Amino acid sequence: MKKYSLYFVLLLLLFSSCSDERIEYVVKKTDLVEAVYSSASVKPVDVYTVKSTVGGYLDGILHQEGDLISKGELLFVIRDIAGSNSEDNARLAYELAQKNLVGERSVLRDMELEIANLALKRKNDSLNYARNKALYDSGGITKIELEQSQLLYESARSSHLSAINRYNRTERELRTSLEQARNNYNSSASRSDDAHISSVLNGRVYSVLKEKGDLVSIQEPIAVIGSATEFEIELLVDEVDIAKVREGQLMYINMEAFPGKVFEAEVVRIVPKMDEQTQTFKVVGKFRNAPSQLYMGLSGEASIVIEERKNVIAIPREYINDKGEVETEAGFKKLKLGVKSLSDVEVLEGLNPGEIIYKPEN
Repeated sequence: MKKYSLYFVLLLLLFSSCSDERIEYVVKKTDLVEAVYSSASVKPVDVYTVKSTVGGYLDGILHQEGDLISKGELLFVIRDIAGSNSEDNARLAYELAQKNLVGERSVLRDMELEIANLALKRKNDSLNYARNKALYDSGGITKIELEQSQLLYESARSSHLSAINRYNRTERELRTSLEQARNNYNSSASRSDDAHISSVLNGRVYSVLKEKGDLVSIQEPIAVIGSATEFEIELLVDEVDIAKVREGQLMYINMEAFPGKVFEAEVVRIVPKMDEQTQTFKVVGKFRNAPSQLYMGLSGEASIVIEERKNVIAIPREYINDKGEVETEAGFKKLKLGVKSLSDVEVLEGLNPGEIIYKPEN
């Protein structure tokens, strides 16, 4: 019985000594890379959402998802009911305005006949007045008769000039009406053209968001179009890190679709406005060694290289406590730190290679 009690005591001492052991780390020199980390997604270059500028029913879908397309190629046809009626009305108004100005039954034709008749009457009254004036000078007629013929001539002259003025005014009004009708018709025809949606680039149809017969509202997304061969990487960088990012910096990309592979890229654009909802900035990268096949929406992780340090003293970040200290065999030390990676941090002052540090206890 005493023998078993002795074994039990020894086991307790053994477990006690094991539980007192601390997780330690031997300080050493290594290469350290400071980087900004972010989730990443792949998108085609020049990707855009196709939207309709008119409302109506989707009558034609000429391309499906995955199809290659050319710039100017017809993609969708919208049946714009209101626009079709407006175009018909505008065309009829334009044709009527043309007839009013230059048609066989134009109001100007009647006015031209009226002017011709008034011109003939004016000429006759002018001749009568001239003859009566000669007769009056020779005593053949009275002054009253002369004045009557003069009044007839002046009335005919005034009527003739008034008719000419009415003709010119009416012609200007009809030409203005014709121009307005032409503009309205062209505007309606342009609206009809808007119902035929074409591609603005050479690329690929990545997504079709509507089916044939669906009602489409103005500015409602219909499809997603983008480059078929060129892709870029989109990162959302936290505002605390964006000041470190510069165009031209190297980045490494790991994608779930290509496990175990790392692709190089570089920063090509930083969108200068922060997204207030996510508190991030959009950073765009371009592949240096892209995989042979890419798809829109591929996701992964990216690290933007800020600084590379060779042969420096570095320790795991989890060995530093909340006070910014590290525990050594000689007690706690306050360190002067340098660049940080995702897992390690550079020690500028406070530790030497070979020293042992302890991981803080929870």
